[in-house]
Amino acid sequence: MIDFFKRYWWLFLICVLFCSCASGQQEETSEISILNWNLETFFDAQTDGTEYTEFKGAKSKWSQAKYEARLKRLADTLKTIDADVVVMEELEKKEQLYDIFNMLSGSFDLAKSYKYGSFATSPGAAIGCAVISRFPLANIQAHEIHIEGEEQMPSMRPIMQMDVCVDGKSLALFVNHWKSKSGGAEKSEIWRNAQEENLSRLMKKALAENGSAIATGDFNRDISEFQRVDGDTIRLRGQEPLLVQSPWFSPGAGETGSYYYNDHWERIDHFFSCGNASISSFAPQTSGNWADSEGKPRRYTVYNGEGYSDHLPILCRVQF
Repeated sequence: MIDFFKRYWWLFLICVLFCSCASGQQEETSEISILNWNLETFFDAQTDGTEYTEFKGAKSKWSQAKYEARLKRLADTLKTIDADVVVMEELEKKEQLYDIFNMLSGSFDLAKSYKYGSFATSPGAAIGCAVISRFPLANIQAHEIHIEGEEQMPSMRPIMQMDVCVDGKSLALFVNHWKSKSGGAEKSEIWRNAQEENLSRLMKKALAENGSAIATGDFNRDISEFQRVDGDTIRLRGQEPLLVQSPWFSPGAGETGSYYYNDHWERIDHFFSCGNASISSFAPQTSGNWADSEGKPRRYTVYNGEGYSDHLPILCRVQF
């Protein structure tokens, strides 16, 4: 049995504690840019005990200097891409949002500063998800699932939900980091299916409330593994399936993926839009120091402190 419920585990909001979008709807179309990036085990230099093996212990090559260097690379990337909203997976803790803000503030145009942020994870988890935004964030929630059955449920990150408030309107944003395929793709499929059902239910509810929704994150599932209806439309599974649009089916978008593994591209990082939200442009970001000369992600290596992430950042512009 799948039980959907809300719990608030280390749910954190910077700069705004009580914020609501204006209720009056405007006829004009708003447009913002959203960047999604799995940062690949972005730990800080403090040992808390939940870090992955290569980031803790006497034999670890991880250090404060390497953290600061990696933090600067992240800030430089964010300044280069210049998105209105930045969604990040595999950040360790909420305090790192302050580090990111501070690294950006010294050399960033104040008019483009990120004044709002949120972080969520599960109890005892090594990593979580985060959002920083130039626009106010409201109604922030974290949704976890509980599954009862013969198979013991692994640790799974909650889906973050929030409203991005722009020009008196709100866009419901859902942040995902689904179960990986470690332990076997087929065996772990049940958990990704459960997360898909949860997302479908949450997005459908958000549409009824404000009419515009977009989901993003690392879904650990290639776009070809979703149920495609036609064109750019896929059906998210659930008791009441939800039709959403994926920009991976737009002309030219499928030539490069977001993750390069075993000598081939995978498209596992996504944007899904529905309702009044539509994606006007989309592309994996391959023109920067975070990618090599072939456009492949330069993964981070603790030993020498080089690289960025094993995922490419993906960027879209969404109208609503």
